[in-house]
Amino acid sequence: MKYIMVLIWSILLLEMVGFVLTSLDGGSSVNWILPIIVAVVFTIFVAIFTAIIKPTHKSYQEEQ
Repeated sequence: MKYIMVLIWSILLLEMVGFVLTSLDGGSSVNWILPIIVAVVFTIFVAIFTAIIKPTHKSYQEEQ
């Protein structure tokens, strides 16, 4: 569920950034596909990063 929320928020925020940057560039047509691709790549990166940094053993305090 947390990765679905990461995907939704990253799509939303990257679409807003894309819209603002397109508006600052002169108002040409908005590219809707590139922010979605970047959001999917970001979500995959977050999932891999979370798997890498997750501790493999319990701490001493959790065992007691």
